[in-house]
Amino acid sequence: MRRTKSELHYPAKWYVVLILALVTIVCLKTLYDFQLTSGRRPYLFIFWNMFLAWLPVVFMLLIDWALQLAPGGFRRLLLAGFGLLWLGFYPNAAYLVTDLLHVFANYPVETSTRFWLEIHFWDHLLAMLLTAVLGLLLGSFSLLSIHEEVRRRFGVFLGWLFAGLMLGLGSFGIYMGRFVRWNTWDLWENPRMIRQDLLDLVNDAGQRSFAVDFCMKMFMLTAGFYLILYFISFMQAGRRE
Repeated sequence: MRRTKSELHYPAKWYVVLILALVTIVCLKTLYDFQLTSGRRPYLFIFWNMFLAWLPVVFMLLIDWALQLAPGGFRRLLLAGFGLLWLGFYPNAAYLVTDLLHVFANYPVETSTRFWLEIHFWDHLLAMLLTAVLGLLLGSFSLLSIHEEVRRRFGVFLGWLFAGLMLGLGSFGIYMGRFVRWNTWDLWENPRMIRQDLLDLVNDAGQRSFAVDFCMKMFMLTAGFYLILYFISFMQAGRRE
């Protein structure tokens, strides 16, 4: 069935996108301005990571656009294509949380001194923390929209099953991206490498144990953040009704 813009919560979604875009600009400007004593700008990589983090939102918006088309084979093809692209890039949003480690890799931390009393350290840490929170917001915002559509079509139980599965797969994707150095496009460009990396993970007890522990913690973080956002939106929807 064709969905209307009001059913898909527009223009409210555009307001959220605008706010997230403004916060993104602030984050990128702040991180760009940091310079080490050598003159190097340590956080330029965040521009690429931020671009990847925004792609789930872009594909979510494209899914919404496709839902407004007349039912038929073309719409199903678009929904399948945009849905797969959303799934492939979804972990890139919360991946920004792991970029917090770059503060300690780039800031000259002297463990023999009370470096946490230096305001410049907090400038680095809080800017990257805002970036991490933005990643969680981008991922949760896109998942919330698609979760609602799955719930509408298939019911509450399958809707939450879908959301839980996406959060789990997203956590695993973050692990593989950070520690095994997967890129989303490796899924179709290097399937043999993907298969070999998964076999190595299964066969290496130490790596497997670390992966399970990390994925569980990342799942709890992303799921907790998502649930808070979900029930806040639920409360606002009930208030409007």
